[in-house]
Amino acid sequence: MRKNMLATALAATLGVTAGASAQNVPEQFVVSGDAAVRLKEFNQINMATARALVDSCISFAEQNGRALSVYVIDQFGNHVAMQRMDGQGWINIRTAEMKARTALQMRVPSHARMNQARENPFNELYQITAHGLFPNSGGLPIIVNDQLIGAIGVGGAAPDENFSDEICAHRALTEVIGPQPPLLPVAPPSDPFTGEREWCRGGAGPDPAIGGTCN
Repeated sequence: MRKNMLATALAATLGVTAGASAQNVPEQFVVSGDAAVRLKEFNQINMATARALVDSCISFAEQNGRALSVYVIDQFGNHVAMQRMDGQGWINIRTAEMKARTALQMRVPSHARMNQARENPFNELYQITAHGLFPNSGGLPIIVNDQLIGAIGVGGAAPDENFSDEICAHRALTEVIGPQPPLLPVAPPSDPFTGEREWCRGGAGPDPAIGGTCN
């Protein structure tokens, strides 16, 4: 009898926990209903949201006469949606995926890893080969109400002042999910021989938003 009571209490607790988790993220963005119950997972980005992100980015690229590839993964790194525009090759698709996975693993924009690589150019290859990270902009975590539900990566477009892989991903997230944090600025490169950062010359300090150091 006591075991049955404990089991019932535990089940009720788990039910409350699951319900609370489900309420953290609006159902419109995540797998819900019977599908979520089967998975025992209530914070997984759903297909509709992933497709909307892809379509938004593709539409923005078409408006600007660009071609790119878009990759969306869930919070476990599983593929949810991917699309490449005409003229995109393997490397464009692959880098889009790598950017998404970098943002997912680090829980920050892949741009942050790019800034670190600009501070220490010799670290770039290490990030790629040892950790599978891609230190380039274009990957953003998908966060709703402080809950990570996936990541988006965009690759293949030549950047300029008004368009880039990262701008496309950021715009798609804003359009589909809602207001997003501002994009990171680009860190000034360091001297590959002395290691001196441009911002550290003359006593200037690093920009905290970029995450650089003067060590």
